[in-house]
Amino acid sequence: MKQTKNGWWLILIGLGIFLIAISPQLRFRWDLSEEKKFTLSESSLQVLQSLDGPISIKVYLGGRNLPGGFRRLEKALLELLDDVRAQSPQRIDIEQIDVYKTYPKEKERQALIFYLDSLGIPPTNVVNQEDGHQVQQLIFPGIIIEKSERQAAVLLLKGNKLSSSQEVLNQSIEGLEYELMQGIRQVQDNQERKKIGFFLDHSQVPAIMQLDLIAQLKKSYDLYPVDLSQSQTLDGLDAICVIQPTIKFNSEDLYKIDQFLVQGGKGIFFVDGIRVDTLEKQGLVLTPQDLGLQNLLFQYGIRLNANLVKDAQLCGAIPLAVGNFGNRANLELMPWPAFPLLIANPNSVITKNLDAVYGRFVSSLDTIQSGQQLSKTALLKTSPYTQVQKTPATLPFSASGKEFDPAKYQGGSQVVAYLVEGKFRSAFTNRILPSEKLAKPFQAQTNQAGSLIVVADGDIALNGIDPTTKGPLPLGFDTFAKHTFANKDFILNAFHYLLDDQNALLARNKNVRLRPLDKAKVKEDKSFWQGINLLVPISFAGIISLLVILYRKKKYNA
Repeated sequence: MKQTKNGWWLILIGLGIFLIAISPQLRFRWDLSEEKKFTLSESSLQVLQSLDGPISIKVYLGGRNLPGGFRRLEKALLELLDDVRAQSPQRIDIEQIDVYKTYPKEKERQALIFYLDSLGIPPTNVVNQEDGHQVQQLIFPGIIIEKSERQAAVLLLKGNKLSSSQEVLNQSIEGLEYELMQGIRQVQDNQERKKIGFFLDHSQVPAIMQLDLIAQLKKSYDLYPVDLSQSQTLDGLDAICVIQPTIKFNSEDLYKIDQFLVQGGKGIFFVDGIRVDTLEKQGLVLTPQDLGLQNLLFQYGIRLNANLVKDAQLCGAIPLAVGNFGNRANLELMPWPAFPLLIANPNSVITKNLDAVYGRFVSSLDTIQSGQQLSKTALLKTSPYTQVQKTPATLPFSASGKEFDPAKYQGGSQVVAYLVEGKFRSAFTNRILPSEKLAKPFQAQTNQAGSLIVVADGDIALNGIDPTTKGPLPLGFDTFAKHTFANKDFILNAFHYLLDDQNALLARNKNVRLRPLDKAKVKEDKSFWQGINLLVPISFAGIISLLVILYRKKKYNA
């Protein structure tokens, strides 16, 4: 009997040693969180399964002195990378780099900062408390993904800058999976590249003002210039885009666009409802602009208004002379309501957790009953404190910087961008067709669903020009506030939504709730919970020890 008991003990010890030995190769967990934040989306699993070779990921978010919020972001990132590595059929090497430890010399660290910034990972400056002193520290919230000769830089700290710092970090955690998957997509060799056509013949925008957007889109899509007057159809394209058109679309052009959408095509239009001209040193003249697109959009249930929306609460600033400083003009940045900061719709996967979008001379959009079964989703809007100015009108520079008068800004929230999707019915139904020689038979409606995004501001898609280098600035960069707004993210998300069958954006649906402790209760009940945490484990251990002693007494005294 004694030998049998010893045998069982040996078996259990051997089993324990075996489990310890194989535990590094076994990785599993149950996602019991309410938001399922530890579960990869189906689209992410598809991206990983399509990998055709090993990749390496360098993580620059690290260090011993990270503030609490960034430590939470780091922990969430490393857990996500572990999940991605476990689910990938290809090898994924992960290297975490502590910038201050790896690059102790200032010169080397500055070179790295310049390199990361050039890739789109600018450092974030935070202030820590160390030994009663405030210490500034640069944090690099980004990763670099490499595969063969391909490279993609991913900025992790993204969110609505109008929110608190904790909410921005939480929004960044929600978007980790999406940002990581977009980076992996960029380095893949076997991904299908969709085709986007740009209507260059209707726009007079200089090419240099579109460079940043084109450079970003070329990473994922093939881009083609389209001359509507020479193209019989838009077949072969997956999406079309027009940026700030100034030349009117004729009926044949509109017919080609209409048939493209009816057959399930996708489109993004950045159009101005008004024309803005400058009166030297006095102000601006606003006049309605007829592009021909208004009638087509009207048939789809969207009305582009010929007005100017001014926002007194959320707006950019411009330098204006406010007096003289000696013999020179005294220039100061003054609020300019004609440059509104547009608020993203948190309920759309395109605009969820998006920072403000910088607009210039925007118009409003309305929805109307057109008889078509199309769904319409607002994407961008202004704050409630707006003033809607009808055109023709003038806008003097003296209007900038004045005291905010609530009585004059009661226009309410104005929608500036809409997503329209569904089965489009042709706007040319029961109408005379524009040409007798059509390249394809007319189709009033098909079973294919199309999508169209209309933005009532052409400037949203244009980058500025550096006055010193004459080169392009980042899209959405405000030269006066020195801040980059979310114009680029908005447009890229919009194209991803239209062209990737919404799969790529499924990861943006994740919600990670903030569950902060009640600071007042923590302070009030601090001693109580400290006592509980101290006494309960000691009491539990004491009770177990007492039971063991009583058991042994009873057993050996019997």
